[in-house]
Amino acid sequence: MRYVQIVAVLVAALVVTGLAVSSITHGEAQAQQRLNKLVIVVQPIPRDKVVAEAAELEKYFEDRLGMDVEILFPQNNAAIVESIRFGHAHVALGVGSLVGAMIAKHADVVSPMLVERRSVFIGNEQQVLNYYYSYWIVLKDAPYNSLEELRGKKVCFPSETSVSGFVMPMKTLVEKGYVKAIDAGKRPVDLPNQFFGEVVFGGGYAQCWEALKQGQVDVTVTAGDVPAKLYQEALENSKVLEENGPNPAHVTLISKNLPKDVKMRLWDALRDLNKEPEKVQKFVSAIFVKFGIRYEAQHLGPLMDALKVTGLDNVIKI
Repeated sequence: MRYVQIVAVLVAALVVTGLAVSSITHGEAQAQQRLNKLVIVVQPIPRDKVVAEAAELEKYFEDRLGMDVEILFPQNNAAIVESIRFGHAHVALGVGSLVGAMIAKHADVVSPMLVERRSVFIGNEQQVLNYYYSYWIVLKDAPYNSLEELRGKKVCFPSETSVSGFVMPMKTLVEKGYVKAIDAGKRPVDLPNQFFGEVVFGGGYAQCWEALKQGQVDVTVTAGDVPAKLYQEALENSKVLEENGPNPAHVTLISKNLPKDVKMRLWDALRDLNKEPEKVQKFVSAIFVKFGIRYEAQHLGPLMDALKVTGLDNVIKI
């Protein structure tokens, strides 16, 4: 009887092994098919505005990798995440840190990652860094000297998906005890609604600064990565109440499912773009200077912590 049981176990093991080998072989075949073309997704920008640049960048990667390369322009950030998650694309080039955090959460990506080093302001000094800070500000002649005094007042945020303009400022409010983390059934706006009397999403930093200047709101947020003219005007005419951050700059993520030799050639090709940053600037950001290298926890850790602390990881829609 014991002999029969042992034989049965061995047969079952061989069947499972055979299925596993069959599955691996099928997976390898699919991967080999994908290698006929490397697909890169970039931020949702109108392709017709960067036709020449996209063609030049595709040719650059094709020459370096020895295979066909296609740059895709998804209609929204959610499509970027899904394309990497389900293997429809292999590289997310220069995407925002929130999108990068979502990709890292749902897909297997290469670590360390390439991160944008951008020209930003830290206080009054312009530096090239892979992070920056944002600031709660009120007009210089406003009667407010602390965030606590703004309870019940009107605030303007750039958007509810802005890392430096919303997520990190909300973390500041949570840490100060002014608001509590929200549950999955809530909306992002329910977080600041706990503290402010009225919440406006202005559509950008410039719009929120204009609203503050016109007296339409009592407080807003600015950041060290906005255009220099806007940043300097805002700081010269306002009081900084609190600092938020560090806010991670954009990231480039590579799928782990690519063969090792392709990943190595791709990594080298991306690094060598530091010698020709103009080739990639329009696809990363206007203030892109070069790529740096950071581990996920180092670069995206502050953002992931902010999403968790505020509860926004359960409700924010990219």
